[in-house]
Amino acid sequence: MMYSVIILCAGKGTRTGLDYNKMLFSFGNQTVYEMTLQRFTSDEKCGQIIVVTQLFERKDFMKLSNDARIEFVNGGKERQDSVFEGLQKVKYDQVLIHDGARPYVKQEYIDSLLECLKYHKACLLMVPCKDTIKKVINGKVVETLQRSQLMQAQTPQAFDTKVILDAYTKAMLEGYQATDDAQMVEHFSDESVYVIVGDYENKKITTPEDLLDIS
Repeated sequence: MMYSVIILCAGKGTRTGLDYNKMLFSFGNQTVYEMTLQRFTSDEKCGQIIVVTQLFERKDFMKLSNDARIEFVNGGKERQDSVFEGLQKVKYDQVLIHDGARPYVKQEYIDSLLECLKYHKACLLMVPCKDTIKKVINGKVVETLQRSQLMQAQTPQAFDTKVILDAYTKAMLEGYQATDDAQMVEHFSDESVYVIVGDYENKKITTPEDLLDIS
């Protein structure tokens, strides 16, 4: 199964404490961008790599790889604007959407998502919540949620291209805001979203401590 991937690299990432895009942070001889990109350039099933960047940073990304599968698109104001721009370029029937700041995703989970797409139209990586989660309003705990029913979403998230593009198009027309891609399918389609249990190593680089832990 050939697929497209959208890699989101247009965020500011200010929580890392860097004064430049965290995707361009280097550990050893590789940037975070190169680490993430390698997950897909090494996969023969990946036929198209759509990299979303800010225009003023484009040259910095372009010089890091000359893989012919890479296409660049401009990032939008919000994450979902960037995803929507990327979706316009997708040429395969299946698409993975991945946060560029998750360079640790393993090939086995990419393969599992693609296998899931043979039977379903929306799949994502998730891991069980380790901590007790409480709902808080105005500084007051109003409910303790049942941990056994809670999971944390990761990327990649994998979709039938038509389903996710239709969902995003409706969301953009309505001004609907979502925190991840699967939420668009949940809200704007009748398709169920299926879970592939991933692992905790597939973390997103967010804080200065995460930069120290890259390996």
